[in-house]
Amino acid sequence: MESVTESRDRYNLRRALTLLERDLSILEDKGYYTLDQTLLKRYRVQIEPLSLRGNDSLAPKYFGPFIPQGLPEPTQEYVDRNYNTARLTLSSEFGRLIYIYLQSYIRKLMIEFPTIRRVWSSNQVGDYDFGNLYRTFEPEFGTLSIFHVAKAARPHIKCIMHNDLDADDSHLLYGEVLTVVRIILGQLKQKAFVNDMVAPVLLFSLNRRRPRVIEAYYDGEKLVMRHTKPYDFTTLDKAEFKTFAQWFLGDPIGDTSKRAVRA
Repeated sequence: MESVTESRDRYNLRRALTLLERDLSILEDKGYYTLDQTLLKRYRVQIEPLSLRGNDSLAPKYFGPFIPQGLPEPTQEYVDRNYNTARLTLSSEFGRLIYIYLQSYIRKLMIEFPTIRRVWSSNQVGDYDFGNLYRTFEPEFGTLSIFHVAKAARPHIKCIMHNDLDADDSHLLYGEVLTVVRIILGQLKQKAFVNDMVAPVLLFSLNRRRPRVIEAYYDGEKLVMRHTKPYDFTTLDKAEFKTFAQWFLGDPIGDTSKRAVRA
C-alpha cells in the first residue's frame, strides 16, 4: 500500500488551525458569543464581503451556483410544507423553521435533478469527524446538515447551522467561527486530501429571522470569513429560498492545492 506523506507546509497549516480552535474554545468559557473586530484581528480572522449574484466579483471563490433549466419555484405546494413565522414564540424556532423549509425544497430538487447526487453526498452530522458542532445552552447554536463531495473527490463542504443570536456586518458569531474551524480541521486530517491545502466551507448560518451565507477558508495566514448581507426570512420569500438552494446544490470549484495558499 502506497504511503501518504504530508508536506511540512501543510502540517504547519493544520497546527495553526489547531491552535486557533484551542483559543476559540477559551472564548466560550469567557462568555464571548459575538466576536467584534478587535477579537477577530487578535485571532487572525478576516471578514470580507460576499455576494450570491453569480456574475459578481464578490461571488464565492470555491463554490458555483446550480442553474439548470426549469428550476421549480419553492412554493408551498411544491415544497409540500407551510411557512408561517407568526405562530413561533421562541427566537430559536426561526432558524429551525427556515431549515425545515429549505431542506424540504433541496430534497425535492435532488429527486428532480438526480445529477446532484453524483456531486454531493451527505451523512448524519455525528458521523463526520468534526468534533462537537453544538451548544445546547443559551445562546444555542448547532449544525443541522452537512454535505460533502461524493467519493471524497474534493475537500469542499456545505453546512447549514442555526444560531439563536443576531449578528451585524461587522461581527461574527462564536458558533459560526468555531464550526468552520472544526470542519476545516476535520477535512485536512483526511488522507484523501493530503495534497489539498484549502478545505473550503460554504456555511448557511440561520441567525433567527435574518440568515446569511458565509464562505470560509484558511489562506495560510488567516481564516477568511466572507459573508453576505443578512436575508429577511420573516415571510416566505421564494426568490431568497431559491437563491439559497442554488448555492447549496452548486458544484465545488477553485484551486485548493498548494498554489492556493500564501507562501
